[in-house]
Amino acid sequence: MSVLAKFAEVLRVFTQRRPSVGELLASRTGRFDRVHAIVPSDAVVDESVTVTVQLWDEYERLHAADRRFRVTATDDRATVPDRVALQREDDGYATVDGLSFASPGTHYLTLTDEVTGRQFHTNPIRVHESEPDRRTLWGDIHLHSRFSDGAGSMSKGMRFGRDVMALDVVAYTDHDTMGFFIPPQLQRWLMDRSNFQEMKARTDRLDDPGEFVTLFAYEWTKQPHVGGHVNVYFRDTDGAVLFDSLAARSNTYEKLFDRLREYNAECDNEAVAISHHPAESMYPFDFAGVDYDDEVAPLVEVYSQWGSSEYPGREGNRRPVTMGSGEIDEDGHYVRDALALGNRVGMLAGSDYHGPHPGHSLVHTKPHLPSLAEWREDGIGWGHIWRVWNEPSHPGGLTAFRAESHTRDGVFDALSTRRVYGTTQPDRILVDFSLGGISVGEAGSTVEIDDPTAPRTLSIDVAGTAPIEVIEVVKNNRVWATVEGTTDPDAGLESFTLTATLTDDEPVTGMAYDDERGTEDDCYYLRVVQADGGMAWVGPLWVTVRE
Repeated sequence: MSVLAKFAEVLRVFTQRRPSVGELLASRTGRFDRVHAIVPSDAVVDESVTVTVQLWDEYERLHAADRRFRVTATDDRATVPDRVALQREDDGYATVDGLSFASPGTHYLTLTDEVTGRQFHTNPIRVHESEPDRRTLWGDIHLHSRFSDGAGSMSKGMRFGRDVMALDVVAYTDHDTMGFFIPPQLQRWLMDRSNFQEMKARTDRLDDPGEFVTLFAYEWTKQPHVGGHVNVYFRDTDGAVLFDSLAARSNTYEKLFDRLREYNAECDNEAVAISHHPAESMYPFDFAGVDYDDEVAPLVEVYSQWGSSEYPGREGNRRPVTMGSGEIDEDGHYVRDALALGNRVGMLAGSDYHGPHPGHSLVHTKPHLPSLAEWREDGIGWGHIWRVWNEPSHPGGLTAFRAESHTRDGVFDALSTRRVYGTTQPDRILVDFSLGGISVGEAGSTVEIDDPTAPRTLSIDVAGTAPIEVIEVVKNNRVWATVEGTTDPDAGLESFTLTATLTDDEPVTGMAYDDERGTEDDCYYLRVVQADGGMAWVGPLWVTVRE
């Protein structure tokens, strides 16, 4: 598709989805809608932790106001302030230090609005007796800036993710080539001339080991209706190389995978590739039509603001791909197809937001006008344009990293070994999932058995950010078991957690994609659904029979 054709298509879509002038004028001011309160997902008894409190309006914008909240904890012996007060000059968010928990277990803080009585709960925090082997870190690692077709700078976005959203990890993934705002060859020239090196510099500038990790990455970008997109992430910036989608040696998926294999074998650095929105019809990724390499591409982005590419909407997907040109609805383009083909791919989630708001995408909200200051400071990019029309999108996603250290090495190790999972924003849902004593990301996420009829024990422990509606255990791409919770979004904190131990005593059968392709191993993953619509995708874990 030519640039002019793409521009014409965008104008057509915008015309179809244009909001009324009255809606846009009304959006210039917002009202207080809700609170998000964020705590770390892991802490040790008596360790000092910070809570970040945010006020949001109905358009997903920070809301500067005077508000006071009473604070209580599920740990009766916790050290927490009696009240948290935000003032208008706080710009809609504030941090409170010096909190601590005295009792091991999963805990929550509750903030009660002193005016309305409304209650808001933090994400769960797991308190340990001693330092755990790994902590759960949260990141948004799929974003775009003015270095390609996004609004705002990488630096502004990374600071927003760190300071406002209390993220542990952020990565920008600007396009190597483009097909709308910038002609493909011009974007390639800009990347080669300066953008790629400047992206490295800005990534390094804000990396702060132990406090905030910035990963270096870019998006290998096929043109509209030509193919899907792949993000490439590096362990470090030193020696990171641009294998672009127009170069003769890296202009197909297979060539890209070849170059990455060579790079990992020959360089001190290391890279992994992650495909995203594979079921989107304008940029589809066909797992069945690619010589896929799950060594250099061990993960798939199952969910983002585009929707979920786990399986088709016609089969009950609660968040099907709706953004852009919508769902392709063809076999081969879903995560379940990758698994049926025998590819060992894990799942994570990101936002793919094209603006300076890591961890808090705005496209799914009601149409609204960005402020004049935002246009002036951030420029014209998809992040702002999408906010003005009725784009049928979803909230973005987050990735949970089960990391041994809060460093680039710790985060990259979690990526490359699949010790990650994905959630919807802003839901920092904690999930522990193991099979036969093996957790996701351990031992290649694989349980080896000698007898195909030997029973396997699944252990599940979920702590949500809202009442849990159901945990679905998906085995060989079908729901094998469910753990029921409640559909009441107003249920109490006791409904936020759910545990289960299940035994599978059915023989290992594997699954087939078609008459020629498939896997002899069984494959299990979790789909967690909250009563408020929040979701998590965790796994897979595989069972293989030793020969």
